[in-house]
Amino acid sequence: MGNAVVVTKLDRFARSTQDALNTMATLTERGVSLVVLNMGGDVVDTPAAIGKLLITVLAGIAEFEPD
Repeated sequence: MGNAVVVTKLDRFARSTQDALNTMATLTERGVSLVVLNMGGDVVDTPAAIGKLLITVLAGIAEFEPD
């Protein structure tokens, strides 16, 4: 696996959906993978459309979870 950012939960990765998408784009540009442990510890394929969709949906849920 090369370089990776490992987070326990997606809500620890970013404060909002937009923040998650911006950070994900920066990581992708630098060739860094994202691993979210409470998603089974799998690498989320952020450059792929399905990975971006998954992060977008889950980040949206995490953003509103405290409310």
